[in-house]
Amino acid sequence: MTERHTQLRIYVAGPYTPSNCDLHDAARVAQKNVNIAITIANAIFKKGHYAFIPHLSHYTHIHESNQCKAPKEFWYEYDNTFLEKWANALFYIAPSNGADMERELAKKLGYPIFYRLEEIKEYI
Repeated sequence: MTERHTQLRIYVAGPYTPSNCDLHDAARVAQKNVNIAITIANAIFKKGHYAFIPHLSHYTHIHESNQCKAPKEFWYEYDNTFLEKWANALFYIAPSNGADMERELAKKLGYPIFYRLEEIKEYI
């Protein structure tokens, strides 16, 4: 008999803001970080779970219609609403200020935290 696992709503936490690079490379580094988060989310989807990718707000942030000069704290609060109200697990990609804060919040909320895709059981 196959063991039934709970379908998870996994928040993907990882670096977004480029650090240690020059201004010329910042957009490329941010896009690389977005791509990594998307790749992880697609692997989570393949396992039968849902994934929230906060990195996708990159496209809202850089869009020509964006006239908002919100500080990074706004984006942290925005992301935390999904972590608190939607997610029930977190996937931690790598250290960053935001990802580290999100991991701490997930711990406080009692969510399972995954560090490798192999830790996530398939939903069947």
